[in-house]
Amino acid sequence: MKNPADFTGKRALVTGGTRGIGAAVAYALARGGARLVLGYRSNVASAQAIAAAIASEGLEPPRLVAADLVDPDEARRLVGVAGEEGPVDLLVHAAALGAFKSALEVRPSQWDLTIAVGTRAFLILAQAAAPVMPRGGRLVALSSLGSFRVLPKYGALGPSKAALEAVVRQLAVELGPSGILVNAVSTGLIDTPSVRRHPDFEALAARSILGTPLGRIGTPEDVARVVIFLLGPLSGWITGQTILADAGASLTI
Repeated sequence: MKNPADFTGKRALVTGGTRGIGAAVAYALARGGARLVLGYRSNVASAQAIAAAIASEGLEPPRLVAADLVDPDEARRLVGVAGEEGPVDLLVHAAALGAFKSALEVRPSQWDLTIAVGTRAFLILAQAAAPVMPRGGRLVALSSLGSFRVLPKYGALGPSKAALEAVVRQLAVELGPSGILVNAVSTGLIDTPSVRRHPDFEALAARSILGTPLGRIGTPEDVARVVIFLLGPLSGWITGQTILADAGASLTI
C-alpha cells in the first residue's frame, strides 16, 4: 500500500490555505510532496508567512493566489491558475466568511456573503476543476457541527454548512462515474484565530472541554489529519460523506 501521506506529483489547491485549518492542511500536503496553490482573500502578510514557513523546511513553496470567492469569476480564475501546469488532483475548500450573529440578527448582505464564500464557491470551484480532474481526484470541504446542531451566534454559518454538505452529496453522485471522490469534514470547536473572534469563545471553549469525551478543544492539525486521509489512497471507498472529527463532542454536548 502506498504511503497514505505521499502526494508526490499531485497538484493541490487549498482555499483559505494561509490560516487556521487550511494552513494546517497546506503544511501536511507540502510535507507529502504536493505542488501547492493556496488561495487567500486579502491578508498578504499571512500568506507570505506560511509560504516562508513551508520553504524553511526545505519544501517546495506554494504559489499564492489572491482571490475573492464572493465573485464566481474569481473562483474560476483560481482554479485556472492552479491548473496552468496540469489538472488539479486535489481540492480542499477551507475558506469561510461570516459574522457571528443569531439568525434574527443576520442582515441579508451577511447571509449572502456567508453562503457565497462557504457554499456557492465550493460548487463553482468543483464545476471548474472536475471536468479536467483525473480519475482518483479528490474534493474535500470543511464543515462544522453547526450544520445540524444549533450553535450560539451561528445564524448564517450553520445553514451555510448544512447546504455545503448537501452540495457534497450531490457532487459525489454526479462525479462518481468519473472516479472523483467528494467528501466533507465536520469539526467541533477548533482553536483558530477566526473562531477566537466569536464573542463567547471562552465560554464555548470551557463548555466544549467539559462536554467532549477527549477533554479538549481541537487544533487545526487534528482536522488536517482527517483531510489528508480523505485525500489519500486509503479513502478510495468513501464518497458523499461528512466525516465527524469532533472528539465525540456531538455525542454529549
